[in-house]
Amino acid sequence: MTKRNKSVFIVLLLLILTGAAIFLFCCNQAGFTGSRVKNPVEYLLDIEKMNGTDLHTLELREGDVLQIQFEAEKGELYMEIKAPDGTAVYRGNGKETTDFTLNIRESGIYTVVVEARRAKGTIHIQLESF
Repeated sequence: MTKRNKSVFIVLLLLILTGAAIFLFCCNQAGFTGSRVKNPVEYLLDIEKMNGTDLHTLELREGDVLQIQFEAEKGELYMEIKAPDGTAVYRGNGKETTDFTLNIRESGIYTVVVEARRAKGTIHIQLESF
């Protein structure tokens, strides 16, 4: 291989690596496409595409019941619901159990943490009415 061919090869390799790095950066950039509702009694995400983390808090009372629908259709989607003391009362990826209830045993502020990577899916958390 001549010196000129080596130089061309190195330039092409650098261009390919730069393009790949830009592509990966754009694909993994934080963002959300879909609909999102956050209020004191519900947290609704209909995700078309999501990368990153989203948080919501719910002020709940002992005896409340949350109705939860959680389904990951594509990518990686993880949800955790934390009690007022920071312990997890639910952790999941939306692939096994997709429709369930969660009984609240302690009054206080509960935090919902959603982490997504190239995700598509649904998370509906609503306070059940009596």
